Amino acid sequence: MDEKVMHDLKLAFACDLYETVKAARKNRDESVFRHTMADEGGRMVFASVFPKKEILEFPDLTDEFVAKLKTFNLLGVVTDGESGLDLFFLGGMNKPFTQVTDGRGLTGMLEDEPFIAFMKAYFEIKGIMIDFTLMSHEEFLQAVEGEVFKNTTFSKMQDADELLKAFEN
Repeated sequence: MDEKVMHDLKLAFACDLYETVKAARKNRDESVFRHTMADEGGRMVFASVFPKKEILEFPDLTDEFVAKLKTFNLLGVVTDGESGLDLFFLGGMNKPFTQVTDGRGLTGMLEDEPFIAFMKAYFEIKGIMIDFTLMSHEEFLQAVEGEVFKNTTFSKMQDADELLKAFEN
């Protein structure tokens, strides 16, 4: 997989997740919070932060999964709400996620393989039929641009353009 594609995906995901992290700071008593990414056609995709002690209460965890856990963990979840769910360990930290000061601070803890699998599931549910694992960075940017033009209003594109310019600085 092109490293620049991975970098861009992680950064976009982390910056989006960071908005949820900022909102979670206001609720100091909450140790679990969720970042919903998609809820379409009866299927939901979200990332959720859990302390290790709460994850250990989940049924049917493998030893391999438990061995990866840190004090605070980010799990990716894909579910239809009825037949079960797919759970992805996306990464963890030994400090609360609410102590991170920007989206870039979240990118380093994201684990490549589960992150890729989670993003593939997300793209599938969103109806985005691209295989970003086989694309060059330029092909990926063109594919993303095509999806943005297809699914975004002009005012939202201006907001996105301003956000991207801010990251360039």
